[in-house]
Amino acid sequence: MTPYDAKVKGTFAENVTKQKDPPRKPTAEEQKANNDAPVEYAKVTASVKRWVPLFRKELKVMNQGKRGKPYSFCDSMIFWIMSLQTLIKGTYRTVAGIAAAAIEENRLEAPSYSRLFERTAELIGKIADSEEGIFVLKASGNITGRRRNVGIDSSGFNLSDTTLWRKDKWGTGPKNKGWLKLHALCDTDSGEIIAYAITSKSVGDSPILIPLLKAAKAAGHRICRVYADGAYSSDENFRYVCDKCGLEFVTSFKVNTAPTNNGSQARGAAARLWCSLPYAEWVEVSGYGRRWKCECTFSDLKRIFGETINAHSIKGAVRKLLMKTENFNRYKALRWSILTSQLATA
Repeated sequence: MTPYDAKVKGTFAENVTKQKDPPRKPTAEEQKANNDAPVEYAKVTASVKRWVPLFRKELKVMNQGKRGKPYSFCDSMIFWIMSLQTLIKGTYRTVAGIAAAAIEENRLEAPSYSRLFERTAELIGKIADSEEGIFVLKASGNITGRRRNVGIDSSGFNLSDTTLWRKDKWGTGPKNKGWLKLHALCDTDSGEIIAYAITSKSVGDSPILIPLLKAAKAAGHRICRVYADGAYSSDENFRYVCDKCGLEFVTSFKVNTAPTNNGSQARGAAARLWCSLPYAEWVEVSGYGRRWKCECTFSDLKRIFGETINAHSIKGAVRKLLMKTENFNRYKALRWSILTSQLATA
């Protein structure tokens, strides 16, 4: 609600009920991409024959000139097994057995589940024990030539195994292990996550915007516009996004926001527009209506790869959420290529 919508009577504000528009139905091209992308992604991930040539090539390079016992497990093999684990939502033991059956049929050695766990930790890298609660800060490697419009938001992932039957029948359930929080800078066109941070649930939203933009910029992503809700509308964020980076920042404000600059002319212009229009009209004029695509990104991620994370430690949970995010980006990139190829031939 904008200040224009608030009708002040005495010291109280009368809230105006907002009528939500029905969700937009997907186009025929979008529906086909939604149907085809999961099938193609699963085929690419599960087909070991597509990966074996890469395994052999990488192992050949690794063992060139090496004395003693040759290496047996390359990074691409570990990444493939981790991707398979994410796809089937299995344990290390389960996916080690499935991978061994496929890899050994191609006359290669497969890692045991204990070695797989060790190599996973090596490949992903050290998970920080941060006092600020930030475990991972990473940018996507899918760099494109186009300039991206991005939205930022956060969502929680459940660390407690849900057993609602036990809760309902016996009044007992698993121990509440809390949540991990995923902060994501999302491409509002393709739905990819171009930069993300995995944190504890205590980390606020607003301070994460600047680190995510820095990570995306350092990786080579080109951004022209940032969409965010009112949680990110701090003066510091306006000064960085608009004044330092030269980007357009489209964000909502609180209902009692003052139309002042507060050290940033861009902030002042955005706040004055916010204060001068009803909310529905402000959404149309500002272009804020594209921010919902960021929420769709989280919805798709949880629908495809699940909202619950099963792990014995925080570091293990962070690794699994990291792999969910990385594989989700591969899926979204594949879906975007299917959609754009359809539009190009239409």
